[in-house]
Amino acid sequence: MNPFALFQDESEEPDAIPFVTDTHRRRFVALLIDTSWSMAATQSNGMRAIDVLNQELTRWLPTVRAEGRGALRDVEFVVVTFGADGVRVVSGDGTASAADGAAFVPASRLDLPTLTAGGATPMVAAVELALDLVEQRRQHVQTVHAQQTGGPRLILVSDGTPTDDEGNPTDDWRPLARRLEQWRSTRRLQMFAFGVPGVDDEVMRALATPSGYFALADLDLRKLLDLILVATSDHVDFDQVRSQVYGDDL
Repeated sequence: MNPFALFQDESEEPDAIPFVTDTHRRRFVALLIDTSWSMAATQSNGMRAIDVLNQELTRWLPTVRAEGRGALRDVEFVVVTFGADGVRVVSGDGTASAADGAAFVPASRLDLPTLTAGGATPMVAAVELALDLVEQRRQHVQTVHAQQTGGPRLILVSDGTPTDDEGNPTDDWRPLARRLEQWRSTRRLQMFAFGVPGVDDEVMRALATPSGYFALADLDLRKLLDLILVATSDHVDFDQVRSQVYGDDL
C-alpha cells in the first residue's frame, strides 16, 4: 500500500497559505525522536543508525513540506530529541517556547538540523516537555489568535529504555503513563509510539496503550519516517497505521 495514499494533493504555494487562518482548525503534532548512544552504536545498512536517520530525514522533509500545502496545511510540528545533549527542541528556533515563531512551525516550513547521537535516554522528560508545549501552544492560539484547535498528537520513536539524565533506569514512566491516560480521556490526545529493536515494549505499551504502540521488526528508518507521516494525517486511526506496519500479518 502507498503510505501517502491517505493524502490529497493541492497546488497552492507555501506563501499563499497564512500561518494563522480563521477558517482552519490548527492541529499540533509533537514528534519525539530517541537520539541516545545506541543510535550511534547500532548499524543500519552498514552505516551508523544516526547517519542513516539524517540521510532519510533529508529525503522525508520535502514530502512533509509538500503535504503542508495540502492535507497537512493545518498542522504545526514541534520536534523534540532525547539523548545527545539531553532533551532538545530541534524545530523552529530551537527554544522550548510555544510563542509564535518559536518551537512550533507549520508543516509547510518544517526543517531540522543534522541530529547527533549520544548520552542517556531521558524519554520521560521529553514526553513531559512535549505535553507542556502543546498545551501552551493550544492556549496561545486560542487566546491570542482566537482560533480553534484540535486535540494534540504525540508520535514517539525509541529503541531503548527510559533512563534518568545519568543513564540509570527509571520508573518515572509509570506516573507519566497515568498522565497520558488522563489526557486521552479529557482532551482526546492521540499517541502513536514506534519501537525499533532494543526498545522496552512494556514501557511503550504503557505510554501509548497497546492499540497505539507499533513494534517494528527491524531498523528500517525510511519505512519508519513514512509511517510517521501517515500517523500525522488528520483522520487516520490505529488500524490504518497497523495495516501499514504489519500488512497481511495482522
